Amino acid sequence: MRLFLFAILALATMPLRADPIIGMAFPPVATPEQRAFTNEALTELNVRHIRIAEAWSRRALNPTPDDFAPLARRISDLRSANLNILLTIELSAPDAACGEANEHACVIRDDAPFEAYLSTLLGVVGEEIEAIQIGNEWDFRFPGTTREFLALHARAASVIRAERPDLTLVLGGVTGRAGLSHALCFEGDPHGVPGLRDEEARQYFCNRGMSFNEAAQAAVSAALAIADYDVADIHLYDAPGLWAGAVAWMQAHTDRPVWVTEFGGPWPWNEPSDPDYQAERLAVYLDTVAALPVDRAYYFKLTDDPDSAHALSGLYDVEGQPKPALSVFAAWMAER
Repeated sequence: MRLFLFAILALATMPLRADPIIGMAFPPVATPEQRAFTNEALTELNVRHIRIAEAWSRRALNPTPDDFAPLARRISDLRSANLNILLTIELSAPDAACGEANEHACVIRDDAPFEAYLSTLLGVVGEEIEAIQIGNEWDFRFPGTTREFLALHARAASVIRAERPDLTLVLGGVTGRAGLSHALCFEGDPHGVPGLRDEEARQYFCNRGMSFNEAAQAAVSAALAIADYDVADIHLYDAPGLWAGAVAWMQAHTDRPVWVTEFGGPWPWNEPSDPDYQAERLAVYLDTVAALPVDRAYYFKLTDDPDSAHALSGLYDVEGQPKPALSVFAAWMAER
């Protein structure tokens, strides 16, 4: 009887799902040459899922289908390589549609034709995408309140559900701060960053920023409870020892599947930046994410990007030359 109970307990604590689908977040797709490079690289890696972005700020206030021709060309080229697309609609818009704004996003005005923009977009590319989300890292980048984000998400969801009910609606793009800080500061999980002392990690995540952490946890848990969505998502970087705890925190606040829409490292401010070290850490990230009870995980990213915080996390450098990390990623994918 004791062994039977132990077996049941062991099963209950096992991940609900492991070995997620591996995708690629934000590979280069702006030009035909970049799309050809991305298609070839991802085909060789056997990666079939990608995440790309679209922003109303690139279109007219009242766009016609012709205004979406550049997006349609990008998606058509990517679909020619049989890539499945998660489209992230960034919350940036034409000035006339914006209220409070920052460099990343704006609070779209109640009287702005947001629904019309989305309806026209879906009419042009809706059949070519698999999933869609509104906002990226809204819990950090969005200049408004959680209530204002949820109102925008609800406006978008009403259009998506009515016009493309077949699309998977993903909730927003969460930085991971809420779940990661819970894992480290409340659960005491080891961060897993070589050379970073525990007290340094706690100073960064816990002692110095608890009010910020608590606000992030309140915002994300409220969104998970209130919003209309099919899949919750989270971004996981740098500290792989905390990833399982962060995902567990998310799953404690939702009954829907979780995707990791960005993962990677190393930590730019606390770890070496040389390519060999990156390759060594990539093996850890891949093994860690493979054990998470998530359906899908997108690596950030295919090529180095000087405009992102993780500027050197690419499998290729900015010139498109392979880095040691590419061999690690390719070998890991080949063994799956």
